[in-house]
Amino acid sequence: MLRLSSYIHRDKLAEIISRWMINQPQPEDLATLKQIVNFNYFAMRVWLEDLGRLLFNYIHHTTPTRHRMRIKGEIKDFAVGHPSYTNLRIEQMRERYTKYPEDFYRETPIDGAFWVVPVGEAPHLVGCTRIKRFRRIAEKGSRRIVDFMLERIRANADTLAEQRARSLGIPKSQLITSHDEQVAEFAHAERRVLKGIKRGTIRAELSTFQIPDVAGVKVIVEPDQRARVFEALSVTGSCRILEVEEHRGPYNATNVRVAYRLPRELLLGLPPVAPFTHVFAARGFDLDRLADDYRQFILSGDEQVELEIIVSTFQDYLESEIGRSMHEERILSQRSHKEYNAHLATNVRYLLDYIFTLCRAPPCAAIQDVPVKLWVKYMPDTIERLGRQLLDRGLPYFDTIAEGPADGPPPAAGNGGGP
Repeated sequence: MLRLSSYIHRDKLAEIISRWMINQPQPEDLATLKQIVNFNYFAMRVWLEDLGRLLFNYIHHTTPTRHRMRIKGEIKDFAVGHPSYTNLRIEQMRERYTKYPEDFYRETPIDGAFWVVPVGEAPHLVGCTRIKRFRRIAEKGSRRIVDFMLERIRANADTLAEQRARSLGIPKSQLITSHDEQVAEFAHAERRVLKGIKRGTIRAELSTFQIPDVAGVKVIVEPDQRARVFEALSVTGSCRILEVEEHRGPYNATNVRVAYRLPRELLLGLPPVAPFTHVFAARGFDLDRLADDYRQFILSGDEQVELEIIVSTFQDYLESEIGRSMHEERILSQRSHKEYNAHLATNVRYLLDYIFTLCRAPPCAAIQDVPVKLWVKYMPDTIERLGRQLLDRGLPYFDTIAEGPADGPPPAAGNGGGP
């Protein structure tokens, strides 16, 4: 099932998600989910910062400065205001950004940091580190699962067509199928998959869908420095390159998938402390046990994780942030060009959103019945309310506040009759 390769205890997480897809939760799942997601999120901040510092230090022979960022506008502003070099294309991008900043998705949230080194008297942007937000994990994960579901539906539809051809005594290649028949067969095939999910029989067929880039590092270097990136990965002694993928076109970069041996002593030496403990408390963790639980979580977890390192020139980096291959535009394009948009596909996304929302919600009772079922049709309003109830648990809603006798007179003006 869904395997977040940057997480430790990722196999246990994948197993829980696969069971929740067929509505077979276990009593301990809620506590386990909260531990896996929240402890990983905290630990990633520690080991990702350590790795980023090591890499940028080696590549540039100097200690980098880390700047925390919460929205993309912070790093876009810095890159535009402190170009590493310039040319006609870079100046075109900078001029447009300065003139129309509202066109560049500056308020996009991000959990990460950008890294700067001094070159002469000028600060230069050398890269960034980021942790993929829960919504993006749910979105990417659901896309992988939905692609699998679509393959299963098509295979079922193909089987139905073969059966129809056999009943007519002709080869399937000679079968003439009207549009209405194709739609009906696809709907029938989809119903078969939904029945397999509802009965739980599909679980044995589910593949493992890897998401290797929950944690990521972007390294900005020019071609003459590129070799130093791979040297730096080797010198750390904790990185092993698994795959190198070149992207050329509107988006230019080199994606390097890396296995990273976790610095356990560092992680154990930096347990959650204030203000992070306030977050854990709000999410239902027992602060008296937090340090011990975190230590056991790290000691019993996987020894290595995977992450994505993107290598790009400064100009190509600008193109990906404010130019022709702007990241936000690519994300919006992916969302608007889905091959399969039926309620099954939507429900996979709803379920993953619910799971990650649950992990950051206040404490609640154990889940006996998963409230998002893949075979049920929902209005978006239903799912929105479900998420709101998780995060606002204990807070009253206007529709739950007593308004007086149902047949009484309307409230007088100025006496709080409206919301």
